[in-house]
Amino acid sequence: MQPRMAHCWLGIVTLFATAGGAAELTLQQPSALLIVVDEAPQATDEAAPPANDDFNLGPITDANGAADVEHDSSEPQSAEPELVDEHSGAAEAAIPLMEAAEPDAQAGSETETSDEDATDEQPAATQSDDSAPAAVPPPPAVLVRRSPLHRLVQSVLDEYYRAPLNTRDDSPWSVLHWSIAYGVDAKVAVGRPNGQQVTAIGWLCCNYPAAGKQMIDVRNGKWDLEIAPGRQGHDAQFLSMLAQSRVNRNYLLRVGGQEETVEQLIEYEKRTCRRGQELTFKLTALSHYEGTEAKWKNARGESWSVTNLLEEELAAPVGRYEATCGGLHRLFAINYAVDRRLREGLPIDGPYRAAQRKTQQYQQRAFRLQNRDGSFSTAWLDNAENRGDDTRRLTTSGHVLEWLVFSLPEEQLDDPRLLRGVQYIAQLLKGRSQEDWHPGAMGHALHALSIYEQRTLGVEPGQRSLRLAKGDTQTQQE
Repeated sequence: MQPRMAHCWLGIVTLFATAGGAAELTLQQPSALLIVVDEAPQATDEAAPPANDDFNLGPITDANGAADVEHDSSEPQSAEPELVDEHSGAAEAAIPLMEAAEPDAQAGSETETSDEDATDEQPAATQSDDSAPAAVPPPPAVLVRRSPLHRLVQSVLDEYYRAPLNTRDDSPWSVLHWSIAYGVDAKVAVGRPNGQQVTAIGWLCCNYPAAGKQMIDVRNGKWDLEIAPGRQGHDAQFLSMLAQSRVNRNYLLRVGGQEETVEQLIEYEKRTCRRGQELTFKLTALSHYEGTEAKWKNARGESWSVTNLLEEELAAPVGRYEATCGGLHRLFAINYAVDRRLREGLPIDGPYRAAQRKTQQYQQRAFRLQNRDGSFSTAWLDNAENRGDDTRRLTTSGHVLEWLVFSLPEEQLDDPRLLRGVQYIAQLLKGRSQEDWHPGAMGHALHALSIYEQRTLGVEPGQRSLRLAKGDTQTQQE
């Protein structure tokens, strides 16, 4: 299946259903542009990866779906971001990420080894239709009782969302962590703090520079995702963020002047699997995009599978001095693979059962080490500790909470201990969006709140940008 690609696009689109049931993607602004999606998938002898409720942030063509719309790559186009969920094919009520009808996972976690001791690191095919989309009624309202904690979490997420990073001062690594927090909603200001805002994921996928650096280099005609300050902090960290943000595998990547797709990035990460190296982010990314039954050979001809990745990560240490961020990203990836397995309807046995048990054991340990103020141990999961400055506390508690709120079963989301952890992080961040937080600590803490909001209120990615844009417009009119 070959996607029809055009130029890099820095807005997010909305899926409509036509009267005949075929889906098409349209861009809200400017209204003359139409998104052209992939051709219908062709029959193949190979098993297709599991379907995901992923987002198509697609390329632009003209209103007739023909000629490409040119734009100056130095000043990317802007559009108000809208949610794309091309899997449903019809207007439906929003589904919490943990309960998606198709195999999928919630937004997840990333990290990078940083020079700073404070913290870590650093679309599905639809048939195109040239006819105008039929009017679609909005999805039915879902009444959810919001608690004071819910309102606090939402207000904090909104506050920080209105203070985005910018491409002059913030590196690809920082923009990546900002994207972890807000997924397809995330925006970045171009050139200066008050610059034109575009979608952060689109900026990274177009490989535009941030703080003078690009995410992907080309050396001797080959991709090079360097592990370096300001770029990736770990192998597959970029792809893992895309997976957790549910970006579709056919979304455009621009590398070295060539237009590729996320598919090529997936293949790159498969080719570069090596035993004895950190595989945390490859496990998250490849279990999402390829499914837990996937098998392949790396560039050396060695046999690999998602199950092999899980086994390697299960054997690797979890600890303050043995793993990045105390091993929380490793625990997140292990649980992510189990979550994918469950969504595929496959048995939880062998290493998947071992991963499930390990997750439960460390969940209990995290709560045993929790401090009275609701924060989690500043020594990660090694031992009880409650010291250090606010950045240290945000780093450790943010990472622990991010993993807990992702991995705990639904019936434990109202556990008083978890709620105290959510409140601690929200109160620590409240009213401080203009402070110079470490980007990794801030990104993972905000992501923890985002996952909590998604799982308990059914808030879907894409809704924040639409809601705030509507509210800001109403404020201006008043």
